[in-house]
Amino acid sequence: MKIILPNQILDNLKWSHANRVRGLIVLSVLGLVFLLHEFSVLQRFELVTYDYRCLLRGSRPSQPEIVIIEISDDSIAAIGRWPWDRDWHASLIKILKKLEARAVIFDVIFSEKSSAEKDAVLVDAIKSAQNVYLAQVVEDRPSQGRVELLESLPEFRNNAKGNGHINLYPDEDGVMRRIPLFMQVNGQKVPQLSFAAVMDYYELKASEILYKKDSMILPIKGGALTVPMDPKGNMILNWAGRWHETYKHYSYIDVIRSYALVQAGKKPIIPLDSLRGKFCFIGTTASGLFDIRPMPLQPLYPAVGVNLTILNSMLEKKFIHQSSPLQDRIIFLIIAISLFFIASSPIYFRNALLTMLLLLGYWFLAALAFIFLGWWVTLIYPTVLVTAIYFGLTLYNQLSVAIERARLLKMATRDSLTGLYNIGQFKLLLKAELTTLAIRSNQRVMSILMSDADDFKRTNDTYGHQTGDQVLRELANVIKTTCRALDVAARYGGEEFIVMLPGASELDAEKIAEKIRLALSQKMFHHEKGDFSTTISIGVTQARAGEMDIQSLVERADKALYEAKHSGKNKVIVYREKILGKI
Repeated sequence: MKIILPNQILDNLKWSHANRVRGLIVLSVLGLVFLLHEFSVLQRFELVTYDYRCLLRGSRPSQPEIVIIEISDDSIAAIGRWPWDRDWHASLIKILKKLEARAVIFDVIFSEKSSAEKDAVLVDAIKSAQNVYLAQVVEDRPSQGRVELLESLPEFRNNAKGNGHINLYPDEDGVMRRIPLFMQVNGQKVPQLSFAAVMDYYELKASEILYKKDSMILPIKGGALTVPMDPKGNMILNWAGRWHETYKHYSYIDVIRSYALVQAGKKPIIPLDSLRGKFCFIGTTASGLFDIRPMPLQPLYPAVGVNLTILNSMLEKKFIHQSSPLQDRIIFLIIAISLFFIASSPIYFRNALLTMLLLLGYWFLAALAFIFLGWWVTLIYPTVLVTAIYFGLTLYNQLSVAIERARLLKMATRDSLTGLYNIGQFKLLLKAELTTLAIRSNQRVMSILMSDADDFKRTNDTYGHQTGDQVLRELANVIKTTCRALDVAARYGGEEFIVMLPGASELDAEKIAEKIRLALSQKMFHHEKGDFSTTISIGVTQARAGEMDIQSLVERADKALYEAKHSGKNKVIVYREKILGKI
């Protein structure tokens, strides 16, 4: 058994013209995909593949420490039109304090004054709880050349444990997938609302956070927590699931009513102990009040859910890692090299099968990496790369086969020296033409020419066989250029040539033969022994009506040629029955 070593394979690839062309095709497509990726031309399609991966993963268990207290339609119906009096919020804060909630996070901005008495009640509740976080909104005012911070009144935010922004920056298709954990406002770093609670939970200061090119390092107890970032420094949201399938949801009014029922010694609507030690988010979900945005798992999702998602990721320490541009390019390169070796086989079915398996395998691995590891690797660009390279290489292979078939056909039907048809192919074409003449004998005629280079043996003996070959090639060229496009010329053998002239009468054929004879006689061949010229003798005959015998037709032309050769050479003789029939 013969063993082919890897270096032998590489040597074959190195010297194979086909593989050099395939390599050029692969590199060209790879360069194009690099450019598309560099300028994010297909980014919208890539984002869609991310959404499908989220749907494939589905909902997963969220952290039980997180609950959402919704300002929902039933709460609006019970309490009245929004905004509510501040004492409602003060009551909720006091209830949550008694339940020892870990944090009370309002996705609400108290930016307008109410009555002094009610504002004072809320201030006291916030100050007493010492675990309340209030929302802010960073407003960019480009026309004024400044950035402002829309936030709660000073008396509220100064007594809150923390404040944070709730700005949302959807992707170009309007879907929420990423969020900035910090925003710069007039030289001040404003944390995201949930992240402000996270820093307190892990006892972190903003100045202690370390930044790398693609991540944020949180030095927490027990080791560093690495939060991956996208190329723009945003955290990719690791959605736990659809709104009603994740987190514990409680109605604002049900919490207050349940507390009142407990105080009266009655059974509460909800188990208040389920709020004990929890991160309690308060946000609007009532119709017409809350901000709804599309997210990968559903088209309508309350914006307050972004806060829950950020906190959920920080508590479970699971994030989405997006592959870097360098990692993407390495993936492209590996795929391109794999396709190059796959396409080196001439078996198309095998190539198609392996290419499909390569692409499906990559999709499968990308899905597994996302579901189990949270890795978001690019899908669209590798798909374009595989498709373009496959079709490019397949097209090249098909063209190569077509060219090779044409070459083999030419070798089988053409004379290698002159490029004219060989006599076997000529007879096939002559047979077809005679058949056509037999069917349309009253409409068509056909003649043939039989020619022979004069004194060709002497030319070979005097000037050498290479010069003789040159003379034959030039003679063939004279025949091709002098005859019509529909005429068929062939090398009969040695220095003899035969030409079929469809539609040409005996007189027409004689004129063409004379042109050939004259054109050759005017050619001058150059040689170190001296310049020389040569001549040709030609016999002409016309096919008879209904004639199907190729041999008899060729014999008549040959007799006319014989007469031309023996009556002085360098002439054209037309076959005449009375004159040449007896020869």
